[in-house]
Amino acid sequence: MQFFQKMMLAICCFLILTATQAMASDEIGIRSAVLPDHPKRIVVLEFLFAESLAALDLTPVGMVDPDRYREWIGYDNARFSNVIDIGTRQQPSLEAIARLKPDLIVGVTFRHAALFDAFERIAPTVLFNFNATDIKVNQLDHALKVFDVFAKLAGRSAAGKKVEQNLEISLAADRARLTAAGLSGKRLAVLQELGLQDMYWAYATNSMAGGIAQVLGLSLWPNWPTKEGTTFVSSEDLLKQKELHVLMISATGPEVGLAQKLHSPIWRYVPARIAGHVALVPRNIWGFGGPMSAAKLSRQLTDAMLAAGRGDGALNR
Repeated sequence: MQFFQKMMLAICCFLILTATQAMASDEIGIRSAVLPDHPKRIVVLEFLFAESLAALDLTPVGMVDPDRYREWIGYDNARFSNVIDIGTRQQPSLEAIARLKPDLIVGVTFRHAALFDAFERIAPTVLFNFNATDIKVNQLDHALKVFDVFAKLAGRSAAGKKVEQNLEISLAADRARLTAAGLSGKRLAVLQELGLQDMYWAYATNSMAGGIAQVLGLSLWPNWPTKEGTTFVSSEDLLKQKELHVLMISATGPEVGLAQKLHSPIWRYVPARIAGHVALVPRNIWGFGGPMSAAKLSRQLTDAMLAAGRGDGALNR
């Protein structure tokens, strides 16, 4: 009898392990052995999943940083107007989460791995890998894989496929706009203002912007991947770049124009600036989100690229 019980226990353990391994992937870093089939009370610890739930027509019972979500993401803000604030992405409140009695907690490994055991004592938990383990995989492709897995966990696979199809249509439309303008194959750099003179983040080929540039038929500079998907560049680095369009994501509101941002002596000699191939991208664009953020980023990069291609950024020297 004991042998039979041990055998059944071994079989059960094998089945659980097999199920876990079946779900384990480059997208999922840590997860509970058993997850609900159709969770109804989901808590999300990262904007990516709040945005993804909205795209799947689901509303979480709790989310982190709702005010920042409204400011930086802004997708379907009305849906989140009554969602409970459970702290920040860096420091979610365990007490606030427990009070909500969730049936699923969703976060990311790089922020929340140390809290996994505490989360799991409240509810089944899954932590996704925010970045692909292979540095050559761009963030657009990885985010779509994460979204696909997340949609399955939420019981909304069909809705998820529709969201992905809509993104493909949106990206194809942006690519067609650039092709029609004769900009296909052009080189571009996507810079993020840091509030430092002549110093910027440049999105690398494995970033979300890099993935979008590839789909749009553009050639991104710097043309190499980095661990974080970004690298520091200076205005001086741009002096050496010929035939480059520069799209600068603003850190300020529209009250500070392009001319004020390019006032340093170095910018006067940057080829892109001389040709007028510099354009601003409005702030509050999220380069680390899901399908909806990707569609918004593609649209804004396309608009800016068209402006830069027309030479709208030409300044008087």
